[in-house]
Amino acid sequence: MKIPSAGGIRHRNGIPFRLALFGLWLMCCLPAPSASALTITADTLEYSREEDTYVATGNVVIEKDGTLLHADRAVLHQATSDAEAEGNIRYEDMRTIINAERASLNLDTKTGTLYNALIHLKDQRGLRARKDITGKTERIDYWIRGDEIRKLSESHYYAKTATFTTCDTGTPGAPAAPVAGSTGDLLGEESAPWCIKGSDVDVEIGDKMRARNATFRIKGLPVLYTPYLWAPVLTERQTGFLYPLIGNSSTKGFRFSPSFFWAIDENKDATFTLDYYSKRGLGKGIEYRYLDFAGRGQWYAYHLRDRELDRNFVELKGSLEHQWGDIRGFADVNYINHRDFYKEYAYKRDIRTQRFLQSSAELSAPVDATRLYLLSQYWVDLQEGGTNVPQRLPELGYVINPSRVGPLLFSLSSSATNFWREKEVSGQRVDINPTLSYSFGNGIQVYQAISLRETLYQLRNAESFSSSLHRETFEYRAHLLSRFRRAYASATHTIEPSLTYTYIPGTRDVPLFDSIDSIEGVSQAKLALLNTVTLKNMVLSFRVTQPYTFDPKENAHSLEPTLMEAGVYGGPFTLSLSMSHDFNENRVETFNTTLSARVLPDTVITLGENYTRASDILQYNAGIVSLLSKKWSVAADAWYDSKGQGLRDTNVRVRFTEQCWASELAFTRRPGDSTRPPEYSFALFLELRGLGGLKTYEYSSQSQQES
Repeated sequence: MKIPSAGGIRHRNGIPFRLALFGLWLMCCLPAPSASALTITADTLEYSREEDTYVATGNVVIEKDGTLLHADRAVLHQATSDAEAEGNIRYEDMRTIINAERASLNLDTKTGTLYNALIHLKDQRGLRARKDITGKTERIDYWIRGDEIRKLSESHYYAKTATFTTCDTGTPGAPAAPVAGSTGDLLGEESAPWCIKGSDVDVEIGDKMRARNATFRIKGLPVLYTPYLWAPVLTERQTGFLYPLIGNSSTKGFRFSPSFFWAIDENKDATFTLDYYSKRGLGKGIEYRYLDFAGRGQWYAYHLRDRELDRNFVELKGSLEHQWGDIRGFADVNYINHRDFYKEYAYKRDIRTQRFLQSSAELSAPVDATRLYLLSQYWVDLQEGGTNVPQRLPELGYVINPSRVGPLLFSLSSSATNFWREKEVSGQRVDINPTLSYSFGNGIQVYQAISLRETLYQLRNAESFSSSLHRETFEYRAHLLSRFRRAYASATHTIEPSLTYTYIPGTRDVPLFDSIDSIEGVSQAKLALLNTVTLKNMVLSFRVTQPYTFDPKENAHSLEPTLMEAGVYGGPFTLSLSMSHDFNENRVETFNTTLSARVLPDTVITLGENYTRASDILQYNAGIVSLLSKKWSVAADAWYDSKGQGLRDTNVRVRFTEQCWASELAFTRRPGDSTRPPEYSFALFLELRGLGGLKTYEYSSQSQQES
């Protein structure tokens, strides 16, 4: 029986009692219609009119506004909606499932006190939840265990002492078993893979968890201690401390790197970081990010005083995109005050080995089918040092996108650039490059284009050139393409022959600022043939290109190296191969290949080779990723330079994954150079599901000699 205005009572011991309560039910129906719906089911029920109180005993179920309360015995004060329950308590609402031995709750405010309780906080993130590598949503639920837990609101809990975990405790909806003794009897603290136990535990769903004197426990055994703990709970962006990185290095000493994340508001945040190196000094970093309707930006600043090298290292990085009406702007800023900063402190290979550091900024305004832009670019050579790379400070450009002029297409690119550098030639350059193109044909498609180019120079420090210089040239391009396709029962075969011809007359010598100045005279034809076979789950392709160069001045011609490219995509493996072969000298000029193969259902290997004869480069790389079981996986990769310093970067990672945690053991070798030996590092990474990553131990040492 469900009574919308006041309450409903169900009794399991016969009709007489129900008749006796019928009159009481009529009086209970009289309160204002705004009262919430209430249903009580029990084996026996008593009502006190003086106290307006129900006493229910045996298989008690109280339901109100989507909230269910199960108990062996319950006392409900109808006027205040306060309930006192005991024995096999289970409380359920949209956010939580609570098992407890005893409870005092208000069913309207959803507040009260829980005794010997296990609280299950359900994942409320929905579509915002993170997905794993298979694309499945990673559901993260939380469990809180405590002798006495205060429910301060629908989503806020506090306990003097409690444990916290994301490990499943069994069937969340099962009724609590009879409890005797301490909380640990109910909570299975010793059986949980991990939990955090602390005092003054404060949990807000959708916000954070805070605790003092927290210990991280594995199977009930304390292994880590922190005087204060903060962690996000069922949320993605909240203010608080992030887990610190703890490590050790023979060159930098003990490292401790705590971070603090500040969620300023929904579209702004900042991260403050400290890097303490016992042998080097203290690094300070700050990152600021914002996002609004007109643009976005991200800025980072870092400073470290290195006592050993007696240097102040400064790094500034930033990027922004913004739009003012039709005008768009972007900036990408990268600055370090010492070019060896990344060699000392960068761990990623692409950052550590980069040759140039570029900063750029641009404003652009589209007008119909044209674009006007203002661009600045600044380069720093991290290997040679100095600023002898030509800097664009600035460049003003005007571009006309391809536009139809009768049967022709017209386009234009033009620019006026100021090039600056400390030494060697610099100055201004104006470049104008209009293009007319025409295409026709169906069976055989023909494309032709002619481009005119006028380039003017005003130079400084030009010992080998006149201070005023100009160059006029043109380029003619023709391209013929045909396509033949044949469909079979299980495959489609396509053949595409093509012929390309390019002619540029001889040009005068000019200073070299960028690719525009590197244009040289050429008369070259390229004959190419592309073969493609498309299967149900695989594509095979092979292209061969043969360039042939004519030199009218020398009355000579030459067969250039032949370029061959092959690829296999889809199916159990992927192969990409390119090779250039000089048939005049009968030698390979370049050879590059990448192979990725699934040798077992859960094992993928990758192999690669990079060879360039002119630069005397021969490098190999290999890798493997294998899922050994549902819980164990391994990944490894290595890079070997057979023409240089031998073994370079090497990484090996072994990962163990459980329902609520994962650990990873990593070994890394980073190469040295003429000023520093190779570095070997060992790290143990622990990931607590729902709490992010905690690096508990890291050790790295640099060998004194190559082993």
